[in-house]
Amino acid sequence: MKRLVISIALIALSATPMLAETPLAQTPPSNGVTTGNPPVRYDWQGNHKKAQAALNARDYKTAIKLFTEILESGRLPKSWLAATLYMRGKAYRSSRQYALAVDDYLAALKADSKMDVAYYELGATYQAMNQHAKAAQAFGQAIGIKGNNADYYYGRCVSYSWLGNFKSAISDCEAAVRLRPRDADMLGVLGRLYEDSGQKAKAIETYKLALSINPRQAEALDGMKHLK
Repeated sequence: MKRLVISIALIALSATPMLAETPLAQTPPSNGVTTGNPPVRYDWQGNHKKAQAALNARDYKTAIKLFTEILESGRLPKSWLAATLYMRGKAYRSSRQYALAVDDYLAALKADSKMDVAYYELGATYQAMNQHAKAAQAFGQAIGIKGNNADYYYGRCVSYSWLGNFKSAISDCEAAVRLRPRDADMLGVLGRLYEDSGQKAKAIETYKLALSINPRQAEALDGMKHLK
């Protein structure tokens, strides 16, 4: 079977801004002698916004630097730890520093075991490392938390196909298509799975549906040409 390629979309994690902490104003000493200003507290919130902006702008080096400073500052509230590790993990993965991305996603999940998007990103990272058994397991964890996300099923479908488990790959791709029936690319992959498993009629039907949505869908065009 021609190996399938998946494009894993990045999932943006929104963070609710918190009220900035303002240092207490200094009270002048009673003897009238003024002293210097108090030390300025580390502005983790302002830097967090800068780090997120850098991540969105694909300036991964800056994002990693800022997120690392924030994590090491001792000022980050515990409630923000998982999200911050997750975002730095995205920056690592996007810059192809996969081992560091895995470390951050695992740390984020240790802080918040119900973070389905971290499992999804972990699966995508394992896919990039050609560790498809681990990827399928991570996608399965994401599905266990949130079972109505087409991307989670599609991600596991691709890993199963690389592992040669076509029955499970078809099942997951069918689930993804049920959740997102107008996705021509998913339909093209499902058609290819049907074709390679000998289900010619289903393959043709699925290819035709994909082409009705996107007449240029490459997998469906190639499949129809081959089946004719």
